[in-house]
Order: sequence, then C-alpha cells, then structure tokens
Amino acid sequence: MLFHGSAQPNENLETMKHSYLFAFLTATIVATALPAQYNINFLDTNDVDAMFHANGLISYNTAGSGGPYFQIPRSADHTSPSPLFSASMWIGGVDSSGTLRLAAERFEQMGLDYFPGPLGTNASITPATSAQFDQVWKVDQSDVDRQLAYFHCLYDPNCDTQAEFPGYTVPASFFSWPAHGDMSLGQAYDLAPFIDFDGDGNYNPEHGDAPCISGDQALFAIYNDMLQPHTESGGDQIGLEVHMMPFAFASDVQAIDQTIFIRYRLINRGPHTLHDTYVGIWNDFDLGGASDDFVGCDAGRSLFYVYNGDSIDEPANGHPGYGLYPPAFGEVFLQGPLMDPDGTDNSDTLSLPGYNGTDFNDSVVDNERLGMSYFLYHNNAGGASGDPDGAQAYYGYLRGQWQDGTPLTYGGNGYSSDSTATHAHYMFPGDSDSLGVGTNGLVMPPWTETTAGNAPEDRRGMASMGPFTFAPGQEEVIVVAYVYARALSGDLYASVHALQQRTDSIRAFAEATPGILGTGPYCSGIATGISSIEGGHDGMGLFPNPANDRLHIMLPLDARKVAISVYDSQGALVLEQEVNNADKAIDVARLSPGLYMVRAETRGKAYSKSFLKE
Repeated sequence: MLFHGSAQPNENLETMKHSYLFAFLTATIVATALPAQYNINFLDTNDVDAMFHANGLISYNTAGSGGPYFQIPRSADHTSPSPLFSASMWIGGVDSSGTLRLAAERFEQMGLDYFPGPLGTNASITPATSAQFDQVWKVDQSDVDRQLAYFHCLYDPNCDTQAEFPGYTVPASFFSWPAHGDMSLGQAYDLAPFIDFDGDGNYNPEHGDAPCISGDQALFAIYNDMLQPHTESGGDQIGLEVHMMPFAFASDVQAIDQTIFIRYRLINRGPHTLHDTYVGIWNDFDLGGASDDFVGCDAGRSLFYVYNGDSIDEPANGHPGYGLYPPAFGEVFLQGPLMDPDGTDNSDTLSLPGYNGTDFNDSVVDNERLGMSYFLYHNNAGGASGDPDGAQAYYGYLRGQWQDGTPLTYGGNGYSSDSTATHAHYMFPGDSDSLGVGTNGLVMPPWTETTAGNAPEDRRGMASMGPFTFAPGQEEVIVVAYVYARALSGDLYASVHALQQRTDSIRAFAEATPGILGTGPYCSGIATGISSIEGGHDGMGLFPNPANDRLHIMLPLDARKVAISVYDSQGALVLEQEVNNADKAIDVARLSPGLYMVRAETRGKAYSKSFLKE
C-alpha cells in the first residue's frame, strides 16, 4: 500500500491478449480476502494534496488512525487543514421488477459496496482479479510529453535521439498502465485510455504508446459493485463498472492551482435496465475543524459547498483549523448524465432541468445533460435527517427525501410533516434560485443556515443528478470539480461569494480546455501511428513544460522551415528563431521565469501554445 506523509488522528469514527497485461497482473499480490484498506495514491501536482482509493473513496484515510487527506493549500510536511473528510459516489435505480439496485459508500466502517477491478462475463469478477486491480495508477503529463517527443525524434531522420534524449528509457509506470482487459474473462479489451502512437490498436509503450490523461497529472482506478454483497448500503447489486480519473493542472492561476477535477465513466455491465436512476456525490465536508460548519448550494451553478459558521475555524477532533477568515469549499457538477432521448432539442432554460443543465437550446437533438437535481444535508446523528440507514434511505437522499420518505421542504430545517409545506429541490440555496426552479416556480425568500437559526455543526451533504434510464451496456461520463476559495475580509459569506466567482472561472476553463469535458481524455491532435508521423499531425506540442533551458517544439513533420516567435505575458517579442526540422529544441535559458507564448509559422499555417519558464 502507498502512504504519504504522516497519518491523521482518528475522528471518533467520523461517525490480456497483450504482453503488458501479464506484466500488470503479475505486478500485484493475488489475495482472496478483502483488505482492511484498498490501495491509495495522491494527486499532488498543484496546491492540493488529495488521497484517492482504488475503490473510489476520496480523502478518508482508512489506514491506521484514520482522518481526512484533502489538503488545501498543500504543505511540504503534509499537515495542512483539509476541507473534506470523506466522499464517494452514490447511484441507484429501480429495475423492471421493482427492485431497488443501489451502490453507495461513506466511511467503509459498516461495510463495502465498491471493490477494485473491471467486470467480465455476466458482470462477474473474482477476488483474484479484484486484487490484481487494487491499484491507483499515477501519470505525469511531462512523462507522456517526453515519450512522444522521443519517438517523434526516433522516426525523424533529421533528429538525433542521442543528442536530444540521451539515455532515454520508457517510464516503468507506463508498462503497468491497465490499457487492456483480459478478454478470456469477458473483460473489455480497451480499459484505460492510451495514445496509440504506432496505430495498431494495442498498447505498446516500447513502440511509442503512452497513457492518455487529462491535466498535468492524473490518477486512474477501475472499480465495481459486484465482488461482494453491499454491506455498506444494503442495496442490491447493479453490475456497475466505474473508471475514475482524478486530474489537476499546475498553474500560476490560483483558481486552477487549487482545483481538482474528476471524470467518472459509468458502465452498466449488468442485465438490468434501471429506471428513475440518480447519481450523486456524497460529501462529508469537514472544513478544517468539523464542529462549526454550515453548508449550502447554488442552484444555477450546480454547486454545493461548506463554509464556516463563525468567524474563526478552530481545530477539532485532532485536525487543524483554518483560523481567521476561513475559506469556502465545494463541488460543482460540470457535466452530468445525458437526459433520456426525446427526439427534440429541449429549449426551456427557465425551469429544471434546463436551468442548470448543459447543451439545452443549442439546435442539437438529444445531447442535453442534467445538472444538479437535488441537494440536501444530513446530520452526524440518527433520526429522519441523520445518517442513512438502509438502501431506501440512501435512495431517498438521492431523490431529495428524508430517511422516512418525507420530501425536502423549503425553509427552517427542511423537514415538515405539513402537507401544505412547499416541496423543494435545494436545501439552503441562499438567493441563488431567483426563479423558484427548485420550488416549482414559486419564488421564495433566501434560505440559509443563518436564516434557519441553525447552530454550526458537523454537516454531510448529498447532491444528485437524475432521473435517467441506465440500460445494459450504457455508458455515462460525469465530470465534477472540487473548488476552493478564501476571502481575507468580510463576513461569513465573503468566502462563499469568492467560491461562486471562482466556480464560474473553473467552468469557463473547463469549457475552453480540451480534455476536461466530453466522453474521454483529449488525445486527438497527437500523432498516432507511423503513417501520421510521416504525414504530419494537427497541432503543436511543447516539451518540457515548464522548461528551464531547452524547449522542444513539435510540429507536423512536413513542416521543414518554421519561424518561431516567443512572447512574454505582456505581449512583447523576446525571442525569434528559424528552425528547419519538425522537432527542434530552442534555447530559453536566458528568459526570466514566467509565462510565455510560442508562435510557429510554416507553410501558411500558424500555431501557438503557452509554456512556463522556470
């Protein structure tokens, strides 16, 4: 198992058809018993240091004394405060016989619903296969860039590999990348995405292939709900296979540098069509010290968040606090599941689901995706508004209902047995629902924990997307982001307002950056196959990025005479050079540290890309 930094104290039970398949399988220990903790790894390329488990659990360090591990801003000694104790995906729906099928986890203290590994024939998996996939793979984009640059050079007669890449070897981690499943077990052949450099359809790192990731660093894990009965939620099994890729960007823009993205690829490998399916992310938000938190949501932004209930976040349960002017932290749904097709371009954006969904009213039929459908908190306690007890309670929280089936109502503590009370989709939306989309068009006064008269406490929250139909063989790709913001002046809501503004920036960044949204990591624009190497590819690559002294510029290989211009962040020209082959290293050692843009002009085409000078 992988460990990183010091263990956190307990929170009182916070309360192959291919040669590399063999290399991957034999690199792990085969076991038949479930481990006390599945393997973990850390996303730590930017100002966040976050733990992810091989079965999808986030942050909670189930090993040793336990505790949260999602530190923002990160510190060298791994002792920074954490705003998130534990998080996991929940999904549930009803099959044609009326059986509720559901998978959900919280702390794994009562049991497990999720297990490492892909599913095979009849949605099957053995303990041995699960143990083989008990890993969280970690890849840096700089290693991928170097691999591609080396193999470009190798096939370019004008490039000297010994001079440009002395002693280069393929990173050892590339050989264990789980690109392919074992078809003899009924697993899908293509699992983890990869760049097929030699174009043969198989993953061959020694032929130039490389993992395909998003961001500057990514993790990858595959897990399922079929290895064992669901002892956490008690729900019936689905036949669910999940491919999880958390990723991050190292940036000089603080909003990006303090954000973590996660892409979930959900595949129904089971025999049952699920109706009224909801998928959500459950979060036990512990903002530093957990005992003085408030939660809320922003209906239009598909954002749900935690903020401090008083002006100072003190330590609690052995975990450090954020101190004066504490931050706000939340999760935003950037891409939800597809709505069930109806043969039309849904154009209503003034009510749900178009109000916070995506791709509505765009003249395209049946591409609409759901946004946040419900948000409600629950307490670290028992009772109707406490921790879920049984599959129906988990499913109820996904659908905006308390444990006893009472629907969320607007105002107060959200629970009312009065039949005339206003049903609500969103708990504590503040003033974000000015159209009343969460109250069936009835515009209501702002509602927060403050207006409800609540005392700050330990809060857990569930935000969900649905309903949709989830048929056998169907895939859904969901993208979320964890966002952090801190205002160093103002009242309790100053950091919430900063978080809302930062969320807008993150959504704009996601929409503008290839590889974040869509159905998979962005690998087009990269030469794949020897024929494309010989004929050129569309786009420019820079390696390494950040650069220190030499910067490789990769262009289509038919580009022989190239004018290179380098501009600083103010738009001033700082370097000009003409190169005569497709992969050329230019000297940037004399440039001052900072952000630069490279412009390359050749054969009537212009390419541009930014790089960071260290």
